[in-house]
Amino acid sequence: MTKFAKFDKATLNALRSEMQEVMNKYAVKTNLDINVGNMRFSEAEVTIKVEAKIKGATTRSDSILEMMAKQAGLAMTNSNGDQLTGYNTRAKAYPYQYTCGTTGKRYKCSAQQAKFKFSS
Repeated sequence: MTKFAKFDKATLNALRSEMQEVMNKYAVKTNLDINVGNMRFSEAEVTIKVEAKIKGATTRSDSILEMMAKQAGLAMTNSNGDQLTGYNTRAKAYPYQYTCGTTGKRYKCSAQQAKFKFSS
């Protein structure tokens, strides 16, 4: 366990990794996917966003992505292993989000780029 004197980026990285480790142990027992998200902080306090999802359940964002991909005629995974992972309804220029199959990095793309990359 780490003792904290103040919050800064370095101590928050340590806190995030320790919290994620504890949450992963709890998630295995309870059939959940738990993710430690954004952290807003000052020197004396931190606000942490934690998201939990039941394993295998379809969330609202998943159903929106599936609906928009179906409307546009997109496959969820392309031949390079890239996978569509999200659709942001408020983002006009780059609504689609995908994860690169080789690097694992997340990217966003426009509807035209998504059609080019994921056309079925």
